[in-house]
Parts: sequence; structure tokens; C-alpha cells
Amino acid sequence: MSLAVKGLTLGAFAEDRIYRHLEPALAFQLELNRMRNFDLNAVPCANHKMHLYLGAAKVAAGIEVTDYRFFVRAIIRHSDLVTKEASFEYLQNEGERLLLEAMDELEVAFNNTSVRTDCNHIFLNFVPTVIMDPSKIEESVRSMVMRYGSRLWKLRVLQAEVKINIRLTPTGKAIPIRLFLTNESGYYLDISLYKELTDPSTGTIMFHSYGDKNGQMHGMLINTPYVTKDLLQSKRFQAQSLGTTYVYDFPEMFKQALFKLWGYGEPRSSDIVTYTELVLDSQGQLVQLNRLPGGNEVGMVGFKMKLKTPEYPKGRDIIIICNDITYKIGSFGPQEDLLFLRASELARKEGIPRIYIAANSGARIGLAEELRHMFHVAWNDPSDPYKGFKYLYLTPQDYTRISSMNSVHCEHVEDEGESRYMVTDIIGKEEGIGVENLRGSGTIAGESSLAYDEIVTISMVTCRAIGIGAYLVRLGQRVIQVENSHIILTGAGALNKVLGREVYTSNNQLGGVQIMCNNGVSHTMVPDDFEGVYTILQWLSYMPKDKHSPVPVISPVDPIDRPIEFTPTKAPYDPRWMLTGRVHPTTKGAWQSGFFDHGSFMEIMQRWAQTVVVGRARLGGIPLGVIAVETRSVEMAVPADPANPDSEAKIIQQAGQVWFPDSAFKTAQAIKDFNREKLPLIIFANWRGFSGGMKDMYDQVLKFGAYIVDSLKEFKQPVLVYIPPFAELRGGSWVVIDPTINPNYMELYADKDSRGGVLEAEGTVEIRFRRKDLIKSMRRLDKVYAQIVEQLGTPELADAERKNLEKKLKAREEILLPIYHQIAVKFADLHDTPGRMQEKGDILEWKEARTFMYWRLRRLLLEEEVKREILHANSELSDIHIQSMLRRWFMETEGTVKTYLWDNNQVVVEWLEKHLQEEDGAKSAIRENIKYLKRDYALKHIRGLVLANPDVTMDCIVHMTQQITPAQRAQLTGLLSTMDNSPSS
Repeated sequence: MSLAVKGLTLGAFAEDRIYRHLEPALAFQLELNRMRNFDLNAVPCANHKMHLYLGAAKVAAGIEVTDYRFFVRAIIRHSDLVTKEASFEYLQNEGERLLLEAMDELEVAFNNTSVRTDCNHIFLNFVPTVIMDPSKIEESVRSMVMRYGSRLWKLRVLQAEVKINIRLTPTGKAIPIRLFLTNESGYYLDISLYKELTDPSTGTIMFHSYGDKNGQMHGMLINTPYVTKDLLQSKRFQAQSLGTTYVYDFPEMFKQALFKLWGYGEPRSSDIVTYTELVLDSQGQLVQLNRLPGGNEVGMVGFKMKLKTPEYPKGRDIIIICNDITYKIGSFGPQEDLLFLRASELARKEGIPRIYIAANSGARIGLAEELRHMFHVAWNDPSDPYKGFKYLYLTPQDYTRISSMNSVHCEHVEDEGESRYMVTDIIGKEEGIGVENLRGSGTIAGESSLAYDEIVTISMVTCRAIGIGAYLVRLGQRVIQVENSHIILTGAGALNKVLGREVYTSNNQLGGVQIMCNNGVSHTMVPDDFEGVYTILQWLSYMPKDKHSPVPVISPVDPIDRPIEFTPTKAPYDPRWMLTGRVHPTTKGAWQSGFFDHGSFMEIMQRWAQTVVVGRARLGGIPLGVIAVETRSVEMAVPADPANPDSEAKIIQQAGQVWFPDSAFKTAQAIKDFNREKLPLIIFANWRGFSGGMKDMYDQVLKFGAYIVDSLKEFKQPVLVYIPPFAELRGGSWVVIDPTINPNYMELYADKDSRGGVLEAEGTVEIRFRRKDLIKSMRRLDKVYAQIVEQLGTPELADAERKNLEKKLKAREEILLPIYHQIAVKFADLHDTPGRMQEKGDILEWKEARTFMYWRLRRLLLEEEVKREILHANSELSDIHIQSMLRRWFMETEGTVKTYLWDNNQVVVEWLEKHLQEEDGAKSAIRENIKYLKRDYALKHIRGLVLANPDVTMDCIVHMTQQITPAQRAQLTGLLSTMDNSPSS
């Protein structure tokens, strides 16, 4: 169907043919006069109940129309066209049916129009009166819109309106109710209810909000026309057309995602999210402002945001930096680089997380626009341009006009009988059109690397990240990639030019999710921006609010002392079952619990290096990093490169329980991330070793294995390594996670059914228990074999008899070798049992591992908190000294008879908590002892200063005593007397 139907403008209604082709009552019911800000074309519909118009916003003469939208209008009557009342069910069913028909008509028109429409509008007028509670229609309409949300969004239906006459009781008066729905951002459905009120003095009818919420239409006349698109809507449409969210919509998106995180049943606090915009002042310094959306003059927007999250209900601060893709296609110029730099520096200064939302086109490529239409060309042959040109030049008049701008360097030449100014360098009057953009890009790249080391950095790629944008997200390490986005260095078109042929068809081939999630650059993939923001909040929920705070511990969703129901088996299994549980395989509807709190495990980098599983989880409400091992064989797909005609796609099999180059790198990367997030770490170790074939050695498996050691050596939080049931840790894989790498923070535990050793038992037998050793064992243990050997040792044996005995011996060997090989394997295996490993770590049974690990982790975290305070008081103390000090304080407060309880983690946790939280005058043994440590440390240094510089020090003390109060003077006298009486004074 074509939209070439001749419609007429809806101007003066008395003479308008669109209006005249309808009955006046029908036109009134369709409220056509509310579209008077648009020139309308009537679009024929297959459904005669439907009225469809294509509107073009009225603009002044000579101005191009950019605001086109469809208006769908329909009246819902009762089936007999007479009945005055209808049930709510009829309203619901008929409304849904008409909505589907409206979408069908709109889809035909939408796909056949030659202009791009936006903010399309649906108006439904339900004529019969309905007896119902108005809140019910809001719930019904919300669920209906959610069902068809994706289709409505695709058709750009961003606004809808429903008019209904509602009677609250069978005998009550009918109230005209209006339901307005808007979904301009694509992630938040705003529903407002109004009733129609008549002003008794003027007789005009107005919208009046129904309920607690005051909508935008409150107090406006009933015939208020639909407004045409403003600047904000235009920018929003531009961003959404590119597949992203308008930058100023992100604060509201964070708010809605936070509501989802809390759970929709929670009361929705209006200040759950508060924010200010970060803006550069005239000196290039950052200031915080509250200003209207769309007020930015550069293509980078920053926010400082306070979020009231479940783990921090009083609020946590974050810095958000976003590209504005509607400003010069989101490119990086000097001002954008400076704002990014200052906002990131602010995040580092305050130690709070930095979130970067990337939607950019890389460093800005500019031209001196003032010269574009001014330069001339000196041809080799003016009659034949194909012979080339000599130079570009300006005329004397143009040069005079532009020389004051200092935008060009020229040389004066006399050529072809005229005076010319040959262009040698183009500077440009505007900043940000050349190499200065690259210098700024280098600055913010260095800043991002520094930020990753000091604070939590998270990036979300929506739409695209190109060039420096791609480097920034990688330098921030934790990357969330929206499904339709790409992360690339150079566009497909530019690469095709370099290659001289059409190799790549889209940027997604180079940096889509199928590339960046499979190579580990992107940690996770989300379907849209809203889910990306929700994932950011989920990740943040595991991380401290700033770099000085401990991890956020919340109330556990599972009992701490519950047993772990899923037990690892000898047969390969999904390691996620061990971590988070699974649906019970035999009992319908039941859940078989795993190690961590139910539903708390969030995996990252799932599609990369699948022989290792990494993520974040909670144990009794404590957040921590997790590394586990895939026991099954996995397939790694290596795509063919379109640029190389000889390349082919490959599927590579990778065995479980083995570190390959990619999985070793993934392990090291995860450890680095968790360390910078200040999360403790649990490693469920189950590796037979590293893959050491030629290809793997070439692919740097040795280097990445060493990275694991480097990452663990730097780790500053507790690391618990646990070998679960039927798991094994051998050879090089033991070496790179052995607790001696970082003894202050690492501990190792093993289940009674686990194994550990240099090699697997079979390998050990191959090297250390060969055939000759097996024969020696046969001779020692097998009576028949020993008897034959003894007979062969008789000197007077005849040759025939000797040969017969040797034949018997050989046959006996062949019979016994298989069983003695098994005996040797068992002997070797007994060297790898947890009983022998107890020297390296404690034996811990799987069923109780959750409870033990919880209390052990709580204890280590609290001890770490005390340790920081002690080192702040006296930085010269060693870890061993601090541990013995804590033990002594425990005995002093609890009594020496309870010394044996020092090994009870739960008792020590309760003791530490008690003495760390005592307030209101109650004495804390830990606080008191730390105070004495500070005093002794200060006295030691004062004493050293006095002994080294007695004259100067005494002058300082005399001067100080003249400036202080009598009470302070008496205190100082006591302090000096303490120094005088000390053994070293």
C-alpha cells in the first residue's frame, strides 16, 4: 500500500476535507483537533474502524520538516452498538484486539512510507461505561504493553492514550478517565491517570491527575494539542536510531535498574538515585552543576551519582562518564578528552568506582572548514585535469581575509602571471581537528590504566567503541557489551580500502559480541542498554563502596550451616552445579544446593577459555571471587579470517582439568580483577597440569602460567584454595597456586577424596616404578615366582630343565605384570592422598566445607581489618608478630584456659566483632592495645629524635610548653618522665 494518498492539512476545521468526511460527532470522539500542530495525510486502512494519519509538524516556510509521525485513532463500542455499559473483561479483550489491529495497520504504513517517523501515537476511545477500580486498568495495560513492547518499540509507538468512562460503584456517577502511556526512552513505561474536570467559571474541561502521581498533563486543557518534537526528543531519536540510549537518559535508566535490583515490591524512594552533572569551567577544571538535559557543549558527559543500593542503603557514590553520540558522532576531541580525564581523576581522588559508557567514533577527524570553499588548484595542464596538479593556493584577497585567523601557512609565489599564496600547512582556526586529538587520547589511555590499578573501573559498550574508545574499555578491563554493538580499531570500510577488495561486510565481523566475548575482552553480553546498566549495578553489589572500605557483607539468603547437597563425582560434571546448585535430577521441583548462597553466583568471561569458570558469588552474604575448573572436554571455535582466502574455521577440542594458554590467561586476569576489587578469593583447584604441547608452548602457555603466580603474589585479600572431592592438583598446576607464593594471604584445603602430587599415579609409575621394579616386587611377594627363581639358581640344572623353568618364569611374569602394575599405581597414589597433603593444607570434608569456609573467611577478613589498624599504629610490625599479638590479646581477655579456642574460627570471629564494635564507653581490648601501640611507637621515635638532636629537641619542647594549657603541660611532664624512666632513656 502506498502513502501517496492525497490527504489535506488539518487547519481551519470548517473547511477541512478530512474533518468533513467524518460526522461531527465522530470527529469529536476521535479528537482530531488535538493534531492541529501537524499537517495530516489520511492513510487508507483495511480495517474500517481504524483511522490512520501521517502527520508532518508545521514549520515556517523554507524550513525542512524533520518531525513525522503516525496517529492511529479508534473508537471501541459494544458489539450491539447500543449497550451503554460493559464489563472490565470486555474492555480488556477488546482493547487488546484493537491494539493488535492498530499495530498491523501501522506496520503496513510504517514499512511503506518514504519518511522516517518517530513518536507514533495511538488513541483509543472506549465508549461504554465500565464499573471498575481505575488502578486495575493501569495493571492490565502495563502487562499488555509489556507483552507487545518490542513490536511497539520497533514501530516507534512511543505514546498512547486511552479514554474510558468509569463508574466506581453500580450506582455511582461515571467519571471520564484518561490513561496516558509514554515510553520515549525505550526502557521505562510511564503511566499517568487523569480525570476530566470542568471549570465552573469558564466551562473549560481540564486534565486533573487521578491518584497520588501528578502527571505532565495535570491542569492542561482537554483539547491541548500534541506538541511537536523538541531538541531533546530529536537527540533521543538520533541516539536510538544508532542503537543506543541518549546520554541524558542514563540517570533515569540507573534509577529504574535500581528499582529492579531492590525488587518491585519495595517502596520506591524518590531519592534512590541523586546526581549532579560534571562540567568543565573556563579554566578546564571540573565543577558540579544541576542543569537541564541537553545542555552539553562537548561530546562527553559526566555525572557524579549517589545510589541507595541493597548493600549500601545509605548510599554509595560512583562517577559515570558517557559519550554523547549525538554530538559530532561521539568523537574524541581535546575538550572531550579533558572532561574524561578530570572525571576519572575525581573518581581516583575519592576512591569510588568509575563507570564508562562507550558510544563513540574514536578520535575526531576534522578539516579547516573556513578553507574548504576558499582554496584554488594550480593544474599542470588546466585543459586536462588528469595530468595532475602542482599545489593548492589562495588568492591575495582570500589570504588577507584569513591570515588574521592564523589557520594556514602560505608561501607567496608568482605563477601563471598572477600573485598566489601557496598553501604549505593548514592549522585551522578551531582546536581539535588533527594530531592534538591523538595526544589527548594518549592522556586518557594512561589515565584509564592508572584508574584500573587504583579503583573499580567498569565499561559498557553500547552502539560502538572505535579506536581510542576501544582501548579505553579494554584498559578498564571489566567490559559489558550490548548485543548489537561492536568494539573495533578500524572500520570495515577502511580495512577494505587497505586490502584493496571488499573483504568485510560489517563492523560486527571485526568486533561484535561473537568476537569480543569469545576472546575475553568483553566479560559479559547483554541484550540492551537497560540490562547493561542492571548488570553494572549487580557487579557493583559485590564491590566495596570505595577503596578504603571493606567488602559489603549482606544478610545471607541461605543458612550458613546448611550442608552442600550436590557432591562432585568422578565422572565429568558441570562445575557450576558445584558452585550454585542445580535442579534435583530425581526429585521433581526440588533444588540441590551448591557451595555458595542460592542465586548469588555471577559468571564472567563465560564464552572465553571455557576450561576455567570464573565469576563472583556470596558465601553467607560475603562477596568473593570464584575460580573453578571445567571437568568436561570443551570445543574452542577459531573463525576463518575473510582477509585470508586460505584460512578455514576450526574446532579445537580442549580437555577438562587442563590449563591451556587461554584458560591460564583467563585465570590470571580474573585474579587481577578480584584483587583490585578487594574481594577475597576461593579457588576450587582441579588441574592435572598445563598443556605443554608444541602448539601450546608456542602460544605462550608458560608465560600465562607465570602470570598466575604474579597475580597471586600481588593479592592483598584472603585466598582459600580447596581441592574438592575426586579432584586432583598435580605438577605445575600445584606450583602456580601453592600457598607459599603468598603465605600471608593464601591457605590450602583438601577433601578426603581428593588427590595431589607431582604426577598422576600412572605417570609416576611410568617413571619411578618400571618393569624391573615390578619384577623385584614379584620376586619378593609372589611365592610361585620366588620358587622358580630359586630353582633357576641351582647350579647343577640341566639345560633342558633350565629352559623349561625360564619359560615358566616368563609366563608367570606375563600373568602377574598387569596386577602388579595396578599395585604400583595404588602405591604411587597413596603418596597423593589428603593424609600426606595435610602438611600442605587441612583436610576438609565437602558437606561441611561451606560452614567452615564461611567462618574462616569471616575471621581472616576481620583479622585483616585489625591488621590494617595495627600497621597504621606501628608500620614496623611483621605479620607473624601481629598474629602472636592477637593471640596474646585473646588470652588476656578470655583467659588462658580458653587458649584452645584460638583455633575455633567462629569463637574468634565473635571475639573480634565484640572488640571492634564496642562503643559508648565500653572498653575494647583491641582498641586499647592499638592505642598503646601508637603511644609506644611515638615515644620510640621521640626518644630517637632527642638522642640524635638533644639541643634542638629541648628548645622545641620549651617552646611547646609555653603554648599549651596547664592540663596539657602536666600530661607532657608525665610523658617525659615515662621516657626518662624507660630502660633505653
